[in-house]
Amino acid sequence: MVQLLSAYLNAHPRDLKRLGVFDGYLGIDNPLFVDPRLVESSNAPEFQDARQELVGHFSKVIKLLGASKLRGDIAWRAAYNLLLFPEERGIFLGYAGAGQAGRGIGSDRAEQLEERGKAIVDLGVTDPEMFELIPLFEEHFGPDLLSDTAISILKGRFLEFTERITRSLGIKAERFQICQREWSLPVSPKAGSALVLVPEAMLNTLPIAMDRSEINEVAKFNAEVRAQWNEIVIAAGKKNRKPSKAEIRHLLLSEPKNLQDLISVYKRAGAAGYDFNKDLEGLLSWDFVGRASAQQFPLHLKVKKPTNIDELREVVHGIIKQFKKNVEENKLYTFLYKPDGRPYHEVYAQRLFFSVADAYCAANDVAVSREPNAGNGPVDFKLSVGYKEQILVEVKKSDNPNIIHGFESQLPEYEKSEATSESVYLIVRVNEGENAFQSLSALRKKKLDAGLTVPEIFYIDGRPKKSASKI
Repeated sequence: MVQLLSAYLNAHPRDLKRLGVFDGYLGIDNPLFVDPRLVESSNAPEFQDARQELVGHFSKVIKLLGASKLRGDIAWRAAYNLLLFPEERGIFLGYAGAGQAGRGIGSDRAEQLEERGKAIVDLGVTDPEMFELIPLFEEHFGPDLLSDTAISILKGRFLEFTERITRSLGIKAERFQICQREWSLPVSPKAGSALVLVPEAMLNTLPIAMDRSEINEVAKFNAEVRAQWNEIVIAAGKKNRKPSKAEIRHLLLSEPKNLQDLISVYKRAGAAGYDFNKDLEGLLSWDFVGRASAQQFPLHLKVKKPTNIDELREVVHGIIKQFKKNVEENKLYTFLYKPDGRPYHEVYAQRLFFSVADAYCAANDVAVSREPNAGNGPVDFKLSVGYKEQILVEVKKSDNPNIIHGFESQLPEYEKSEATSESVYLIVRVNEGENAFQSLSALRKKKLDAGLTVPEIFYIDGRPKKSASKI
């Protein structure tokens, strides 16, 4: 079930805001991460000197790597142990979902991190911040792992923060034995483990260490880096892609000064967390917008308790048609775009549809199981009756370059794994191009002519509408 943390805890959102707690969604991903440079941005007393603790941890690793003379010696093994970070449960951030374990850093990634760290130390670069920049150029490392690393190192502080908030607001709690002591903490809704709260001031949509624009800053005062970086960008542009991590790694590690300059830029740049009041990425607004739309433009479904695939299809098609009407005729399309006119990320459209569909099902007391995708697969919404009678709905924006690929391979693969009955491909149009629609229609016809079962396609025109001219 998707719900705000405040609703789950039976706490007022204003109280969580006052205490600096991130009031995110449970049961679905929150694409936010603990930015290592923001760990002291909160007024929470538990995080005083937290930045120093993070830097201190990696300073120990660097000293050990510098002292290691042979792979596998005592210093090497000690550094390896400091780079192992277990999966954290109960932190509802990133791509794990509430109550599920984060990815953590296991043995393989710890070895990868240690090997890269050793290579950098041998170049003469010993700033501990280099570990915060490694995800910029190392495969299989991203902002989620950077975040998990910070949370793991500062785990005791997060637990202290959660316990204080729990006690302050009178939140129902249970006793948990963690880090060799007992804590009074809320219970996670899924795993039966503790639910760990996070200060919103330390959250970002993307840690600055992952921002390739930092390399541009280095290039401004380093002519050689600028020339190399321009070559990489131009070459990648010709192939319609971004520079790869391997290309960035070669650029930065070919000369120690390049990485040192990057670290200097990283240290100087001001860190600013995500502005939850403006919510410019629509990370939290989608649910309110979707449910408000469903309430303003109600849908009366004839089928209340579907018992077979035909009745379930009638429910799904009814919801999709009303959603289409809300977008195209009732101005819901205006919420598909940021204040500057650019479309929100595709996940916003996906979750907007989920909130509308969920609200219509609830308002009509439709007895179906419905759940959103938590970020680990291609399907965005599933409605089901029993174990096998299921309809999957995948929402794509028309500017997604993988529209054809998704239709051709992703949904059928998911259907096999879920033993589903039917699927729907819902395209929300946000650009002017026609090629994708024509190709998709032709592909569907070709598969139908071959006697294959293929998803239904619904098109929704989400392009901004021009105001009628005044005469």
